[in-house]
Amino acid sequence: MVEHITKLTSAELSMLWSTYIGDTMSICVMKHFLQTCEDQDVKPVIKLALSYSYDHVTQVSDLFTKEGIPVPNGFGEQDVNMQSKKLFSDVTYMRYLQHMGRTGLNSYSLAKSVSARKDVRALFKQFYSQTETLYDRNAELMQEKGVFIRAPYISYPDKIEYVTDRKFLGGLIGAPRPLLGVEIAHLGVNIEVANVAKTMLLGFSQVAQSKKMSDYFKEGYDLGKKMVEDFMIKLKEDDNSYPSTWDSTITNSTEAPFSDKLMLFHTNAQSAIGLGDFGLAIASSFRKDLILSYEGFILKVGAYAKKGANLLIDHGWFEKPPQSIDRESIRNQNK
Repeated sequence: MVEHITKLTSAELSMLWSTYIGDTMSICVMKHFLQTCEDQDVKPVIKLALSYSYDHVTQVSDLFTKEGIPVPNGFGEQDVNMQSKKLFSDVTYMRYLQHMGRTGLNSYSLAKSVSARKDVRALFKQFYSQTETLYDRNAELMQEKGVFIRAPYISYPDKIEYVTDRKFLGGLIGAPRPLLGVEIAHLGVNIEVANVAKTMLLGFSQVAQSKKMSDYFKEGYDLGKKMVEDFMIKLKEDDNSYPSTWDSTITNSTEAPFSDKLMLFHTNAQSAIGLGDFGLAIASSFRKDLILSYEGFILKVGAYAKKGANLLIDHGWFEKPPQSIDRESIRNQNK
């Protein structure tokens, strides 16, 4: 029986395209991390991440070529300076791998769930498995090093209860009820994600080659700082523990390890990740004050991301993702 291979769906094409762009960026980042890493225990994990990114780029490129689809430009040697000095600490490298690993697990599970073709599903299944291996190895190393950031703890429940009062949902006036475990978990995740973003953005603002870019990265750092402060207040008011920060682990180097194009794209990608995390947090939160806080930051991060996208366009750095045909433009061609 001859198996009929159908064309890629819009979901499959866009997910593969995004994977290729993201992994070409990751190759640049991991190459610099590996070049400047001092901890011999961390280097093997970075090497593993680098090998997976190379594998992803090769397989997606081969599939696109087979399908007659142009292979994206993405990022390359011109976007990383292998001679630049160390900018971030080895602890930051591990935290970055943890954060991007978590993001990869979410992205690849979604990509597989929206894919129809057997070969594409197999590909994303493989990518998920590789990312899972990388995440576990890095998490174990961080725990050995004593730098793994755990979510806050809460007491175990001792009985089953049902909600009988609508005040459980809270309001904007009066003392709110204690946080649910799931609400604490999302606050903890968003604090850690914002802290990783802050570290990267502060470093980017220090080495950016143009003042306009430096100011943009500093603006993002200030926004991340505000997020961390607000989310920590929520945990403190509830007498919960909260994640630590590592923002001091940035060197005094002013040499840019990456191009402004890569750093700007990376920042936009981080903004997209943050927006997704806020959406998940809203869906899992019941207290109105938490929902309003997340909604407020969605507006602020969305505006910041739009500003970044405009900068990419203005510099000619915005590589257009796959899109549907502009039928109106075609109809007007012969008019």
